Amino acid sequence: MDPTMKIVTCIPLVELWDSEGLLDARWVRYVAETDIVALLQDGASFVIAEAGEALRWISTGDRFAFWKAEVRSRLVAPNAGGFYLDDYRGQYCYVAALWHDSPSGSVIVLEKHH
Repeated sequence: MDPTMKIVTCIPLVELWDSEGLLDARWVRYVAETDIVALLQDGASFVIAEAGEALRWISTGDRFAFWKAEVRSRLVAPNAGGFYLDDYRGQYCYVAALWHDSPSGSVIVLEKHH
């Protein structure tokens, strides 16, 4: 299958891919705001996983602006025990999970819920 045609069929993800194909990546844990800030400072990448859509990788140059403008105010705390979409601007939010990709390091997967 052409990896550019692959879409997210379930959340949480069971595998991670990019335009080149399947990555040698594994899920590590759900992460909170302070974790994300530290991970971004260490060079982590962002990818958005939304059911029915292709994975959307955020460019390295845009990751801090994306975090501040889009994600921070819509992040569900890992210990929240649930969430209500009405509590978030635009009625969508993100659950963030840390994945580790052997060749490239840390990836923050943003599971988008709407």
